[in-house]
Amino acid sequence: MINGNWNGFRELVLVDKVEECSDIISYYFKAKDGGELAVHKAGQFLPFKIKTEDPKYKDVMRTYSLSNHPNDFVYRISVKKVEGGLISTFLHENFNIGDSIEAMVPTGAFTIKNRPKSRPIVLISGGIGVTPLLSMLYDESKRNSNIHFIQAVQNSKMHPFKDEIELTSKRMGTKNTVFYSKPLEEDKEGVNYDFEGRVTKEWINENLSLESDFYFCGPPPFMKGLESSLLELGVDKDRINYEFFA
Repeated sequence: MINGNWNGFRELVLVDKVEECSDIISYYFKAKDGGELAVHKAGQFLPFKIKTEDPKYKDVMRTYSLSNHPNDFVYRISVKKVEGGLISTFLHENFNIGDSIEAMVPTGAFTIKNRPKSRPIVLISGGIGVTPLLSMLYDESKRNSNIHFIQAVQNSKMHPFKDEIELTSKRMGTKNTVFYSKPLEEDKEGVNYDFEGRVTKEWINENLSLESDFYFCGPPPFMKGLESSLLELGVDKDRINYEFFA
């Protein structure tokens, strides 16, 4: 291995797990051999399979975005439990600290492009689509505070990484805006969230610089709506970047 890179599969062991909200758990991995990890590019994902003798899971591959800052020490993936989902259900119900996965080197093209440092960056997430954008926030905020992080979720029960994003925004001087599409009775506008509803074309036009570089990730309808809105507002296609989470 050179600088933590490897060929084929490498065993990673689970060293911690954290419940982020009602249906999302984060899993932290280190290399079983104790060596360095390949430093991923913010936005990339980790291809892996569960290390098990159970034939039901043995050769099933999945890819989950890395949700932590790029480093050579630990990987974090954050997994939403999907009804009927084979691997997400296994991870939520049967995967424990000390268990292992067999992982390939992180990969993926949904990464921040070379750009003028003065140009604003807008990161817009829908639901679990927050994960690659979190990594981008951590990485880019080390060099640039002209970042607007927008998170769209249903309500406080379904709101992952709230404190983490707020702390990062305060520490790094970036901006953070939260939308709740279905706030609970106890959710308070201005406290738990900033706006009720969805990220609309009108809101984008009134609150964001259309000269920004836009990166977004989430469910297909969320993605298609954002792309259409940005194009209708005249945002250059080269500044629109997204990855579907189906």
